[in-house]
Amino acid sequence: MSKEISVDLAIIGAGTAGISAFKEASKITDKIVLIDHGPLGTTCARVGCMPSKAFIQVANYFYSRTHFTEVGIKGADKLSINIPEVMAHVRMLRDDFTAGTIKFLESLGERFIIGNAELSDVNQIKVNQKKIIAKSIIIATGTSSVVPENWKVFSECVLTTENIFEQASFQKKIAVVGGGPIGIELGQALSRLGVEIEVFHSHDFIAALSDPIVNKYLLQYFKEEFPIHLNYEAIVEKEKQSLIVKSGDYSFSAEQVIAAVGRKPNLSALNLDKLGIKMDGSKLPLYDPTTMKVQNLPIYIAGDVDKVRPLLHEAADEGRIAGYNAVRKTKHCFVRRTPLMIVFSQPNIAMIGKSFNDLKNTDIVIGEICFESQGRARILSQNKGMLRIYAERETGKLLGSEMAAPGGEHLAHLLAHAIQQNMTVFDMLNMPFYHPVLEEGLRSALRHIASQVSNKNYKSFDLAMCDSDAIVN
Repeated sequence: MSKEISVDLAIIGAGTAGISAFKEASKITDKIVLIDHGPLGTTCARVGCMPSKAFIQVANYFYSRTHFTEVGIKGADKLSINIPEVMAHVRMLRDDFTAGTIKFLESLGERFIIGNAELSDVNQIKVNQKKIIAKSIIIATGTSSVVPENWKVFSECVLTTENIFEQASFQKKIAVVGGGPIGIELGQALSRLGVEIEVFHSHDFIAALSDPIVNKYLLQYFKEEFPIHLNYEAIVEKEKQSLIVKSGDYSFSAEQVIAAVGRKPNLSALNLDKLGIKMDGSKLPLYDPTTMKVQNLPIYIAGDVDKVRPLLHEAADEGRIAGYNAVRKTKHCFVRRTPLMIVFSQPNIAMIGKSFNDLKNTDIVIGEICFESQGRARILSQNKGMLRIYAERETGKLLGSEMAAPGGEHLAHLLAHAIQQNMTVFDMLNMPFYHPVLEEGLRSALRHIASQVSNKNYKSFDLAMCDSDAIVN
């Protein structure tokens, strides 16, 4: 490439959002450059959802031995775990997941640039001594783990999603600071692999939940596996060869600490503040979430970097929206999909549609089921969980749900699809439910809602009525 190049679109960040934007914009123009400083591979495939799920799955396999004796399988006490081999397995899968992305980027040739991008104007980027003049720019730089400044003096003991899967092994005692989705997933997995862990969380709700009933149930369940300390900011200090984690009057001596206190947008290197771009209180550019356009500028933002819904499927959608609008004169607004978030603990935690907090001042009815006596859950030895579904009182229209449930990743999708289709509880009850399956628990919660709806459409059994001249006796 020459020292100065002109393109229709420059995309900064080659993760899920950036690649999705590239593919969408490529339908209109091939004058696109994609820029990333590395390491290559999306956040999800490299340090996020994919390696973490491989890690969690091995932990759950090993933990299942605790149910062997009760079902007549002997010898569980002779099973052992080899952590270095576990981590090698996780990295093998991780490398396989990232390989496809890296191969795609390499196939772009000169349209893919490895380097650090900096905006010198609203349509100019500096990278590797090159000046790129772009009609439009998409910022899809992602996020990175927040590590408190005072932890840097013992950084060799700090684990984040960026380095945890590179570990050959783990110390015997680990403090997990942060009880959000990442902290809960990694904490439970480590506990099930035999590490002594304790979770420290500054709030009284964990894993992004807002429903008090689901949260209370989940806390009671998790505390049977590992301690959770709530409502205090954890203070971590180095003391000789140990880390002392303090929460109120309680202290825990650990050998490593997981930083799960949040993620920060990777924006500082772009020098956006020098361009006079208006920022919100979190120092993010103000933008339209239906077009991904930043104010009246030829700049778009997409993916985890905007912190709205930091999930792969949302990043892909935002990338496509930004890519669509960035190369067209006429901009289009897009309706976003029904919110869907899943935490891959056991039981799965999920939030779908509107949350309990969103509906606090709304006239709703709530359907509820505890999975402790649910047939299929008992057979699977996974009969722990609480599901709550929210619907309009007058019509039974489904609005949202929060749950900690066996098979929650599947139940959540059924509910998300129903909510996006504007279905009522009666519409969903008219769908088939097999026996015995976990979905019967979902049906029980739906029936609980139906019995409370003001508009009495509830029938004694769940079959849609049809007109017929012939009635067989």
